[in-house]
Amino acid sequence: MGNIFGIDIGRYSVKMVGIKTTMRGSELNLSKEFIFPEGTGVFSDSNVNSLKDFFAVEGLASSDVIASIPSDLISVHTISVPFTNDKFIAKAVGSELEEVSTVSLEETTMDYNIIRKEEEHSSVITFSINSDTMKLWLDALLLLGLDPNTVGVSHCAYANLATYLKLDNPFVIIDIGHAHTSLSFIAGNGLFMARDIRITAPMMGLTSGKLTPGEEVKNTFIDQIKFAVDAVEKKHNVKTEIAVFAGRFSGAGSLFEKQLGMQTFSVPANDIARVVVNENTSVEPHYTLALALAMGSIMKRPLNTVNLRRGSFRFQRAIEQIKGRLLTTLSIAGLLIIMVIVNISYGYVSLSRKRNILETRMHTLFKKAFPHEPSLGDPLGTMQYLVAKEKKKAENLSSSTPATELLRELSTAIPKDIKVDVTELSIDPEQISLIAKTPTIDAIDKIVAGIKNLSNVKDVKVIDTNRSADQKSFKFQLSIKLK
Repeated sequence: MGNIFGIDIGRYSVKMVGIKTTMRGSELNLSKEFIFPEGTGVFSDSNVNSLKDFFAVEGLASSDVIASIPSDLISVHTISVPFTNDKFIAKAVGSELEEVSTVSLEETTMDYNIIRKEEEHSSVITFSINSDTMKLWLDALLLLGLDPNTVGVSHCAYANLATYLKLDNPFVIIDIGHAHTSLSFIAGNGLFMARDIRITAPMMGLTSGKLTPGEEVKNTFIDQIKFAVDAVEKKHNVKTEIAVFAGRFSGAGSLFEKQLGMQTFSVPANDIARVVVNENTSVEPHYTLALALAMGSIMKRPLNTVNLRRGSFRFQRAIEQIKGRLLTTLSIAGLLIIMVIVNISYGYVSLSRKRNILETRMHTLFKKAFPHEPSLGDPLGTMQYLVAKEKKKAENLSSSTPATELLRELSTAIPKDIKVDVTELSIDPEQISLIAKTPTIDAIDKIVAGIKNLSNVKDVKVIDTNRSADQKSFKFQLSIKLK
């Protein structure tokens, strides 16, 4: 029980909706907006004090706070991953995203949703933002007194809201904003694509009291909407015949119905809020996104659970990690060699004392470089051994099958009639460790036999087998040595 705050941070204003939850149900107890003075933005110095007052809401710091981030800062991609197991998808999504992303994934914060699973692959929609931009955004919000535990995406919030529209065919939600217009393409499985276009409310002459855009800009707006819809329809092989308008200018939908060639209507925010929150709830259209963000915590089945606050998605190839460690090791080894040369050059100093100092430094440097490795009384010799070991790993990894391919082969090696729940998976250049559950003890033998037939597998050993606590399955651990 407690308070939930949905905060829609836009280029024109900030909207905040508060929902109070109790044992008896929920109620909307707050809705307010701060409109930025003309020519200023959310983080303008002139707005800092006003925004601090705006966010000075009792209980905000201890509540569930869900804030959005402008969608034009986020890159959206749909990718296909050759797995249907959630754990395999999580490990492979980075490799697949790298093929289509135009930015470095090492500098990206990312989250994703699985759109659908088919026989041998899954479709995934990813949302990514530059990590430095994300940090600056969160730091600025913290200065204003706001520390959201969830940073959501407007497209996903609208998709969750749309589950209450009961539409059978794919449709698009259109939110005309002051900095951009967002398009959220939604089907039965939730959001499957998102687009933004640069036609804005001011460009069309739209104001809160005026919904009559100029004809020229209106035609440009229609053309861009049609272009985006056509592109999505071709990519996903769907037909979109309904446009649902949301936000401050949701009432403008009827103006575009004929030119779009689609059925249009406004998001019934009041009706949805009365179902989810309270039968007495009433909310104005421009609070729709803030309401959708807040309601995600109390909806029965939110399909899209993206949270860009979960942490930076760090993607780095294993070979690059080994090369980096190798370079560090060689640098330290070089430093030690220089120290030895210096020691010889200054032979007039007590050799015994100098040797003791050098050994102490060598042990210190070794511990810093390899905190979990014993020096065996010879830090330089041990370091040379570790360097050779890292070289061998790098050579093995550069010539071995990629991790994604290994996972794909491993998945196909398991008989399709056997149900396997993988709980832990670890891959290195020489072996794969796998912990999983299966209904019968015989299934384990079939799984082992299937994996042994893989061309890249040298040997498979069953490390441990035991019956689960509920007596309904068997838990087992495999050690798979690779060639």
